[in-house]
Amino acid sequence: MKILITNDDGIESPALPRLAKWAQKLGDVTVVAPKTEQSGKSQAIDFRRQVEIKPVVRDGIAMWAMDSTPADCVRFGVRWLKAEYDLVISGINRGLNLGHDMAYSGTIGAILEAGRLGLPAIALSTDVDSFDNALSELDAVYGYITERRLFDYAGLYNVNIPSTPSRGMRITRQGGTFYTDDFISCG
Repeated sequence: MKILITNDDGIESPALPRLAKWAQKLGDVTVVAPKTEQSGKSQAIDFRRQVEIKPVVRDGIAMWAMDSTPADCVRFGVRWLKAEYDLVISGINRGLNLGHDMAYSGTIGAILEAGRLGLPAIALSTDVDSFDNALSELDAVYGYITERRLFDYAGLYNVNIPSTPSRGMRITRQGGTFYTDDFISCG
């Protein structure tokens, strides 16, 4: 199995090398992540400027740092590296992707781009406090998806993992927005 990993928290995310090491149990892993945090970039791409892409090594894992968005990271991994991936994983995002706010998420934007390119993909997110529980739940999450052959029904999954140990998994519908934004004049 060939796996492409990206995120929207950037190449320096502490979860990124740990996720890549976990995914190496499943197959060959390529990591292409934004050079800087790209939260809230949705499925944006850069096509009017040159984009810097550099190879880096983090915790013994070879990666690409790209000065662009998560969606562009997926495009680079597929189009430029010319690899045929079996799975794209985006995350582990610091902060849950819930309700209509999913539309803003770079983590979700990456899997939408994967889907546009015909690839199955999983977005992983957790509470902002810690990645530890999310990392400990990866075997269970992946097992749940593969044992139930969920990719036979849909190609994209948004998985939110709480910061406390799991009491089981549930497939849910996307919720709505239950707050309002306020804009405050500063002048």
